[in-house]
Amino acid sequence: MSNPQPERRRAVRSSRPDSARWLTVMVVFSHRTFRWSLTRRTMLWVLGGVMGFSALAMVGSGYGFWATKKIMSFGHLQKETQEQQEQLHSSLDQAQALEAEVATLRQQHTELLKLLDPKASAGSPLPPAPGQPPAAPLPPGTQERLSRLRRDLDYTSKQAAVVRARMEPVIRAWSRTPSIPPTAGYLSSGFGVRVSPFSRGNEAGDGLLGYHTGIDISNALDTPIQATADGEVVESGWMDRYGYGVRVRHTPDRETLYAHLNHALVKAGQKVSRGDILGTMGRSGNATGVHLHYEVRQSGKPVNPQPYLRLQRQWLRALGKPS
Repeated sequence: MSNPQPERRRAVRSSRPDSARWLTVMVVFSHRTFRWSLTRRTMLWVLGGVMGFSALAMVGSGYGFWATKKIMSFGHLQKETQEQQEQLHSSLDQAQALEAEVATLRQQHTELLKLLDPKASAGSPLPPAPGQPPAAPLPPGTQERLSRLRRDLDYTSKQAAVVRARMEPVIRAWSRTPSIPPTAGYLSSGFGVRVSPFSRGNEAGDGLLGYHTGIDISNALDTPIQATADGEVVESGWMDRYGYGVRVRHTPDRETLYAHLNHALVKAGQKVSRGDILGTMGRSGNATGVHLHYEVRQSGKPVNPQPYLRLQRQWLRALGKPS
């Protein structure tokens, strides 16, 4: 009779786990068996990769929140806008006050002139015509009041000219500041860090995460696109990844870009005013759908366009006019 002890010991030894393998997964079918084994080192690498990607995502989300919060405060832009509003408001108040004063003085001047003989000039009566009675003498003090009003009118007119001279550069700067939405639609992508719709060749560079240099506004095909401020078209046509686009220079250090157009309706060198139609919305270039990619560039660097969309409404509200 054979001894079963050696067989039992061999079975125990074969059931012991392999020290080199940390985890084994088996899928058994009736005709085939699949088996995957992971070593402890491989498992640590997988866990490390998952934790690293999670940490990167958290850092990216935190940066995006911080950048958005910082951008939305737009301290410098808000300060600049507030200064413009104060200058405009002060200038308009002064101009209105001067205009009212001039109107009052002219009314008084007209009333005094009615007291004079129609044929009198500067208070010196003209010789009466043959057969006509002599002109009535001027009331006492009329000539002095008339001279004083003329001096006041001259002074006020000069002051009004000074105010107009001060207002002109402010109004000119305002006319070249982007301050209205470039088109109608809904905001489909904001400014800043985002998941790129293209693995390569997105607007800011390559990779899964990209930096969106503008905002995307989506609407129907051929929705009109308008200039957001006065300026000069410096580029119009095909712009590689941007597709058909238009670039407008408003000041030496401020530009706007309108990309992914279906049609560009202006030419380089053309002067445009706020509200002029530049083209129509499309999906040319690297675009996943019909939308406008809109950029505002300050000294060659893209800045968040969203604060500029509200400038005109804020300006009109500050002046007490309906938007």
